[in-house]
Amino acid sequence: MISTLNANEPKLDKITLQLQWKHQFEFAGFYAAKEKGFYADIGLDVEFVEFGTSTNIIDEVLSSRADYGLGYSSIISDYLNGKDIAFLANFFKQSPLVLVTQKDITSLSQLKGAKIEGLSNSIDNLTLFAMLDKFGIKDSDVNKVPSTFKIDNFVNKKVDVLTAFTTNELFLLDEAGVKYNVFDPITYGAKYYDLNLFTSKEEVLNNPNRVQKFKEASIKGWEYALNHQNEIVELILRKYNTQNKSKKALLFEAKQVEQIVLAKVHKIGSIDSHRIKTIADNFLENGFVKSIKKDFLKDFIFKIDENKLTDEELNYLINKKNIKICIDPLWMPVEAIVDSRHVGISADYWKLFESELGIDVEVVKTQSWSASIDKMKNKKCDVLSFSAQTQDRKKYSNFTDSILDLSLVVVTSMDKKSVIDFDLIDGVTLAVVKDYALISIIRNKYPNINILEVKNIDEGLKMLDGGKVYGFADTAVAIDYAYKNASYSDFKVSAHFNEKLQLGLAIQKDEKTLYNIFKKIVRKISPEQKKEIIEKWFYSKYEKQFDYILFYKLIALAVVIIFIFIYRHYYIRKLNKELKIEVQNELKKSEKKDKMIYHQSKLIAMGEMIENIAHQWRQPLSQINSCVLVIDDALEEKDIKNKAIEDKLLEIESLTKHMSNTINDFKNFFDKDKKKTSFRLDDTMKKSIKILEGKISDKNIEVSETFEIQSSFFGYQNELQHVFLAIINNAIDALESKNVDTSSIKIEMKTVDKSHYIYICDNAGGINKESIEKIFEPYYTTKYKTQGTGLGLYISKRIIEESMGGKLSVKNLDGGACFIIELGMENEY
Repeated sequence: MISTLNANEPKLDKITLQLQWKHQFEFAGFYAAKEKGFYADIGLDVEFVEFGTSTNIIDEVLSSRADYGLGYSSIISDYLNGKDIAFLANFFKQSPLVLVTQKDITSLSQLKGAKIEGLSNSIDNLTLFAMLDKFGIKDSDVNKVPSTFKIDNFVNKKVDVLTAFTTNELFLLDEAGVKYNVFDPITYGAKYYDLNLFTSKEEVLNNPNRVQKFKEASIKGWEYALNHQNEIVELILRKYNTQNKSKKALLFEAKQVEQIVLAKVHKIGSIDSHRIKTIADNFLENGFVKSIKKDFLKDFIFKIDENKLTDEELNYLINKKNIKICIDPLWMPVEAIVDSRHVGISADYWKLFESELGIDVEVVKTQSWSASIDKMKNKKCDVLSFSAQTQDRKKYSNFTDSILDLSLVVVTSMDKKSVIDFDLIDGVTLAVVKDYALISIIRNKYPNINILEVKNIDEGLKMLDGGKVYGFADTAVAIDYAYKNASYSDFKVSAHFNEKLQLGLAIQKDEKTLYNIFKKIVRKISPEQKKEIIEKWFYSKYEKQFDYILFYKLIALAVVIIFIFIYRHYYIRKLNKELKIEVQNELKKSEKKDKMIYHQSKLIAMGEMIENIAHQWRQPLSQINSCVLVIDDALEEKDIKNKAIEDKLLEIESLTKHMSNTINDFKNFFDKDKKKTSFRLDDTMKKSIKILEGKISDKNIEVSETFEIQSSFFGYQNELQHVFLAIINNAIDALESKNVDTSSIKIEMKTVDKSHYIYICDNAGGINKESIEKIFEPYYTTKYKTQGTGLGLYISKRIIEESMGGKLSVKNLDGGACFIIELGMENEY
């Protein structure tokens, strides 16, 4: 539906957008923004101007004949060469410019002496020259033919190559039944932007809000156009079809445009500063730019201060005069009313807000949080201070970003057990302050827990003190504050909620402008300001008045206790020492057992994951092979013989087979069944190497193998394979960290006397004396914490020595570490 304006609506500002070509789907987003009323909604009437043979888009914008323009990546060089322009948004993440060759040209290396139409020495063709350069083709190697902007010369074979756009010429060639090959610079790393929205620095300086709104409306238009391609194609046919394109051609262009916008990967309109720097460096290297300032992006890429208040918002505050806020009067240290004053963390934040607003803030005094909620519902206050979102509150409030995130806990009497899983306390009753957001969290996630609503924290803790409830739930800081400033029995934190209480500002639903103001003000709070407030309240101590009588009593009691302690200490010292040693031994045994169980559970989970991946991959791999067969049959049916295609089809078959085998290798490795089987040691080692062959190849590591053991072995093959993988992985990591010139891993299997020996050695310089003594200890690792857990070798040693009845050791040999596995021959099968 097209937006219309009546006589009573304000007059729209007329602005002009200079296009970089003729009307077509390339500019669909801008058409959508105009015809769907997105521009009108921000007070703009946008006129589109087509590109002409003599049009210089930069000059059109800088001379004010156009307010905004669309250009290629060359706008980057224009700016670096002194043009006063600003980059607003990018819409095509890839350039559609390619080279199309006659079908018998299968490599760009064949282009020496070829006729190429449309290839000029302009900066916009730089991607094409970069691609040609990779095949050794220079500018002087080809014959350049001026562009006719048609495909006739290519169809009639008057030229060998045509510069083309994937969005246009490919459709025309397909319609003409012409066979061709496409060479895309993107494939060879030339990633340039296209369809870039820009304006003059003068427009940015004089109308920053208009620039921002025009940019946002254009992005909105592109989002609409990509989601309603058929509708916009019909619109172009009716109103913007100066090239007389067919519907089929426009739909083809729409699909091509969708592929280069990459909306599922990049945010529409976004600009990647790293990509801009790379393009600028290419321009400098090729002589299109003389120099690049280090911080040129700061002034080039337009970015409005989104937290700056608009004129409309400033006028709103002038007319508003004061803002009424409702707070929780009894929730320290977050906020409270004490002696008619607003105090606490929120009070410090409101001092910052008040200075930003420039108007007075009035605290509406209430006796409870529930009363403050009622005031907010009845519009007696504009803002509900430091409130968490709930479904009910969202009915009458809009919420800013969170200002303060607090941990939620349950405190109980000292005799209650600590709770890890809330399901373990089903049916108990927790006291919670009435109308607190925590009530919604408990009811939604833990419906079997009963809630007793209380007026305030003090009442809740008294209920707990009197044994009337199982526990009291609130934020950790609020409970801590209450405990330190009142007299209660000792209690403890027995449970932690996974959720954090995220506190922001709740603004009256119908106060849209005030909501936008507070969104900006909250975002403007600096990390330093937050830190100062948090440190003031979270690291201060809440102390009672000092009681000297109690102090002297405690001193006397302490003296008596000390004498008793000294008297008993001599008699129980020896007993405690023996008990301590025994406990430590038992703890070590338990810890080892827990670690092994934990590691085995991880292996089981990984095995299940690999099983799922294998299941998901098999069907696509099968379909790929089916497609190859169909293509092969089709080529044979039409008697088409093309060695390049046949080679590629064979390569696809080989790759899919390799992927399928890799799936089997991983799947079999993580088999959950722990059964002894008969297997060959050399085969198991080969499978391990195969699993890691990609990593080995990437690191350029030479692996030498000498396998003298040929007999079968009876044992746990998967566990032994785990050991091989762990040791080889360690060797790879060691070689990478030491930057060895020629990295190598030597694997040798041989039989000596009545034992099999397996040597896995690297040339990474060996292990230092301190580490080699601890290398098999649990959780000991020489890697960064993010790169290793220290469990691999510990588990490996236990597998070899406990499950396999062998021995695993390590020593430094020939400039590297050498792990030695000894297995008894009694396990031969």
